[in-house]
Order: sequence, then structure tokens, then C-alpha cells
Amino acid sequence: MHEAPPPSPSANGPEPRASKRLVQARDADEQALGLAPLDQSYQQLSSGKFSGSLFSATVDDVTVFRETLNQSVYQTGHSDARHITIAVACELSEQAYWNGRHIGEDAVVAFAPGREFELRTPSHAVCVGISLPPGMLHSLAPDLSAEHWVRHFAAMDCWMDGGSAKSALASRLEAALLDPSESESEGLCAEVRDLTELTIDYLAGVLDRQPASGPKLRADSYPRIARRARAVMIERMGEPISISDLCNELGCSRRALQYAFESIFDVKPVAYLRTLRLAAARKALTANRRGTTVQDVAAAVGFAHLPRFAKDYARMYGEKPSETLLWRR
Repeated sequence: MHEAPPPSPSANGPEPRASKRLVQARDADEQALGLAPLDQSYQQLSSGKFSGSLFSATVDDVTVFRETLNQSVYQTGHSDARHITIAVACELSEQAYWNGRHIGEDAVVAFAPGREFELRTPSHAVCVGISLPPGMLHSLAPDLSAEHWVRHFAAMDCWMDGGSAKSALASRLEAALLDPSESESEGLCAEVRDLTELTIDYLAGVLDRQPASGPKLRADSYPRIARRARAVMIERMGEPISISDLCNELGCSRRALQYAFESIFDVKPVAYLRTLRLAAARKALTANRRGTTVQDVAAAVGFAHLPRFAKDYARMYGEKPSETLLWRR
């Protein structure tokens, strides 16, 4: 992690507060904590050793960021009440899922202040973005309040745009964030100010066009089914639970449950339940509690067979459970 020192005071008035932060994570939970404007949690879905990075630069109340992921991750959370966050994918190995839609590299997403979101990334993803206070959009329509923009982006949280304006914004953001070692505070402040103006200009063009928000899933009930099923899985983490049990509890067909999970998580329900249990095990192993054993953790998350747990865990995270325990200690 790298943080730039705050700039020294100026005789001409207070200097902008500027800082940089670099997180190079070997764990999805670690990466999830790296971006202040988003309160979020990550769950790794694909198998393999996790490696990710998140570089952010903040000047006063504006943050720009670049994130890389080498595994498919399911992200949930909300933006804080003081920021709108706009994010653009630079690289996606496959389509992603965002709040009831499948999206590609031509999508732009908006995290509205205080609103919950769901995002599933593919196994390789690079994205850039900017978080800024809604009040900074005042120049788009001086007669409209900041609350208007909060409501607007809650309703229009995704749009398709393959145009030159979006490409220019994404390229400029990525160029500014490729090398965390560069940019002293003065240059950083100027760069973030320019990026803020570029973003507001871009949004002005988007509002003029009012583009479509992208195709919804074929069944509007899929996100609801998946959320309810996930909640039941978490609640009954340590119990043996079958797909038939889930269908009975939710009152849905086996096919509807399978389609819901494949549409949103890109895995079957059985595979998702396993990744959910493995994620809970990893959280327990990395909590660094005295007396924690691999056997106790496996039993607590519903794995009755220790060798099977160890094998599934190593396939998922690229290391043995005992190695995770040792690493955290």
C-alpha cells in the first residue's frame, strides 16, 4: 500500500487534500476494502489463486481508481451517501452481470449514493472509474438539486455506449492511473480536476442522448430468486441442504433456480453453495483467532469430510487451508 503525503499549506490559501493508495491483494476480501466511496464485499467464484490490484487517487472529495481482477468475483454493497461513482470496463474476458443485466465492455455503470448493487465480473477484468459528489453536477442543470441526480442515477444505473466520448474518458482515466509511483501532489490535483471536468462533460452528452440501459434478463424474477436462495444458503451454512430443499423453501422450480444462478453467478446452484462455504471458511481461517483449526472451520461451514474440504479449498484458492492459516498468523 502506498500513500502520498498531504501537500504543505500555501500562503495563497489551503491546498487541496491529495492522497494516493495502492492495494495489491492476494485475497478477494482484502481487495474489497480498498475503495473508500464503496462499502462492498467480494466473493471469489472461479477457481485459482487470487491476485488483484486497486490504485486510487483522491483530491478533496473526488476519487479516481483503476482495478484489476484475475478471478470471477461477485460483488455486493452500496455507494456511500455522498458520492456518485461512474465505472467503465477496459477489459472483460466475458460478459459481466450488473443489477439484473448482462453487460459488456460497451457498458457504463453508475453506483447511485446509498443504493445497493450486485456485480459479477468475469475471470479477467480491468475497470476504471471516478467518484464525485452529486453537487458537482450542478452545471449540467443549475435549476436541479443534487437530490435530483441521486434519483436520476438510481433509475438509470447502466447504459450502453461504444462512442468516442466514452472511449476518451476511459483512456484518460486509465492513463492517469497506470503508474502509482508517478504524479506528485500538485500534478495529481491538476489531473483529477481535469478528469472531473471531462466526466461532467461526458455525462452532459449522455443526458442529451438518453441511451438505452441494456437488455434485462429474460425473467425479471431471476435476481429475486437468486437473492432469496443465497440468503437461505448463508443462514443454513453449516447444515446439509439440497437443491430440492431450496426449491421447496423458495417455492420455485429446479429449472428456475438453475437459470437464475447461471444468469447471475455463471455457475450452477450446487457449485455456488460450495464456493459460498469455501469463502466462509477462508474468512474464518484469515480471522487470526487463537485456537482456530482447519478441522473446526471445515465442520462449521458444512464440510463433514476433511480431505474433500482440503482438496476443494486448494483448487479454489491455489493454496492449502493450513497455508492460509499460517500466512495470516
